[in-house]
Amino acid sequence: MGIEAALYVHIPFCRTKCPYCDFYSLPFPDPEKIPVKEFLHALKKEISLWQPLVETYEFVTFYVGGGTPSLPPPAFYQELFAFLKASLNFRPEEATIEVNPEGLTFEALSGYRKIFNRISIGAQSFTEKGLKALGRRHSVDDTQKAISLARKAGFSNLSLDMIYAWPGETLKELEHELELLFSFEPQHVSCYELTPEPDTPLWQAIKRKKITLLPEEQIIEFFWFIHDFLEDKGFEHYEISNYAKPGYQCKHNLFYWQARPYLGLGPGGASFLENKRFKNQENFVGYLEALRQEHFPPRDEETLDVEARFREAVILSLRLLKGISLSEFKRRFGFDVLDYYGEIIEKLVRNGLLILEKDRLRLSRKGLLLSNLVFRELV
Repeated sequence: MGIEAALYVHIPFCRTKCPYCDFYSLPFPDPEKIPVKEFLHALKKEISLWQPLVETYEFVTFYVGGGTPSLPPPAFYQELFAFLKASLNFRPEEATIEVNPEGLTFEALSGYRKIFNRISIGAQSFTEKGLKALGRRHSVDDTQKAISLARKAGFSNLSLDMIYAWPGETLKELEHELELLFSFEPQHVSCYELTPEPDTPLWQAIKRKKITLLPEEQIIEFFWFIHDFLEDKGFEHYEISNYAKPGYQCKHNLFYWQARPYLGLGPGGASFLENKRFKNQENFVGYLEALRQEHFPPRDEETLDVEARFREAVILSLRLLKGISLSEFKRRFGFDVLDYYGEIIEKLVRNGLLILEKDRLRLSRKGLLLSNLVFRELV
């Protein structure tokens, strides 16, 4: 038994870039032209380079994100999965693939199910108006069909992604979306506020006043409406943007939020192992070229001392609604959270942003809405 860790693979391909998306991806309108074989060959090389460095780790979760991971065929993942099992201590209890609703077939989903036991469908909106506002390619019918085919293919662990507060959305439309979402009986739901990231088309459109985002008070109303609706339906609100039925929290993402080890492969893949953080540069050509020469791809590296790891872990773990255990943090890092932050914690508690209860420190209802403000104080 090694040190438990998570494994992520970034698939840098999509058909078209969504206007709000700032994840690294390269548009391929014709999926037939995606260099799948070259990418698989490079991934295998990267795994081989990592192999002697991660012998002490046991990879217990596997997550494929993007981009659009449902563009490569199942055979790509079958070969990758077999290589991972042969090369690393790789025994994932949870293996997730992200998919877009359009273009999915029963045959493809059945192939993915042989490797993955969890599927995350990027529905984003359950109204045609919302999909148009978000610049999505698919329709609500595509989402319904994708969910039905995924269930038929044997996926019993289904997560649905949804973006709320898109331009023009009303509370009535949000309620309709949530009712439809719930009718699909997902085990997990991720609800993200539409956020303009710098240099995305959405950001530019807002700057040019072509798009107006909803007012803050309406976004707050939506946040709590989603919270109350999903909790009433038996979901646990366990992270700022994530809800799960009992036993279905995303184990992979918990590695990130609990500041536990993870390895990221592919261009843009990020890793956190021991006291180092690595991030492959977002350059597909450079990635392929370096691995062709059997070198690690161009990447940024940072070494964190124990104090930096402690501070980062405090912020990440406070994203979880259960917050952090003060005694556990003292054991892990040697720092007492209350002593270390002192007056900062006292002020955040006094201002109603944090709640301190015996051994636990967590965000309050007010703190959930102002989490970035809290994190800035603790950084």
